[in-house]
Amino acid sequence: MSYFKAAGLMLLIHLAFAGLGWSIAQKDGALIGTLIALGFHVVVFWYAEKIMLKLHNAREVGSDDASPMIRAFVADCDRLAMRANMPRPRTYIVDAFQPNAFVAGRDTNHASIAVTDGLLKTLTRAEVSAVVAHELAHVKRGDALAMGVCSALAVVLTTIFGTLAYPLGQRKRVSRIVSGLVARVGQSHAREYAADKHAGEICGAPVNLANALLKLERHTMSLLNPLAERSPATAHTFVIDPLHGKRRTASATHPPPERRIQRLHRQAAEMEGVE
Repeated sequence: MSYFKAAGLMLLIHLAFAGLGWSIAQKDGALIGTLIALGFHVVVFWYAEKIMLKLHNAREVGSDDASPMIRAFVADCDRLAMRANMPRPRTYIVDAFQPNAFVAGRDTNHASIAVTDGLLKTLTRAEVSAVVAHELAHVKRGDALAMGVCSALAVVLTTIFGTLAYPLGQRKRVSRIVSGLVARVGQSHAREYAADKHAGEICGAPVNLANALLKLERHTMSLLNPLAERSPATAHTFVIDPLHGKRRTASATHPPPERRIQRLHRQAAEMEGVE
């Protein structure tokens, strides 16, 4: 379903560029707008994953890493990906005290999961695995592509409108407003609930994800994530909203954690009943 949403967003972007071009120079303008839109789609499809990872200074890690925590994270990614019947995404670490994680990529064969070192230090291994399962669920459902399109669109629009507003001294304010509006397009509470449910099935213990979300909510409220604050349009790609204070309330990129936790406990009870 998310692949259809991504295709719909791309079509809207295409029409918007073509319509803008037509309003400026009729047929020739529409043609130029169409070519620009095609260029945007190519960049998003092939490079959105790399752009996202670079924005957050993510570094790739593997099973030979010196850190036991990182080796365990990679091993759990392997195990859970096999359980989900999909290739293991590439694994990355983001140097940030705030515990969080995000996913990027266009399909199951081209995807990356990044976790902060704060997440590995804050959660138990079982809880980290549950968060990884949540991100794998996003990849398998095709959510990563739709989220990547919105993030890329936000970067382009904030750059354009921020530059236009620079002479007025309102660049940061305008960029924040534009990125917030695009983030609302990219947000989907139903998507997060579905990924939570699928994660519970993949890891086999929905309670572990519920416990992880409880800890993440508490820590993300008190710990700043500077790179996420600098790129607020990527907030919807994280497992839980990484933004701080009023910006978090205004973005509303995720459903309330307490509702997600309640659903996961209900899922756990249902799974126990089946057994």
